[in-house]
Amino acid sequence: MKHMYIVDYGTGSSIKDKVDIWIGENEENILEIIDIEYTQEGDIYFAIVTYLERDKNAYRRD
Repeated sequence: MKHMYIVDYGTGSSIKDKVDIWIGENEENILEIIDIEYTQEGDIYFAIVTYLERDKNAYRRD
């Protein structure tokens, strides 16, 4: 299991967009999204994506 931390500042209005972009850019390496947790501390917004990484050898062609 792996985790990706994504941060946004100010209003936090783009944090979900940042998460969606990251998932889209990394979908070939993600086997399954386990959880996405959003938290806030003052004007700092965090998204923690918990996921299973796809086996990199599964697509290897020798």
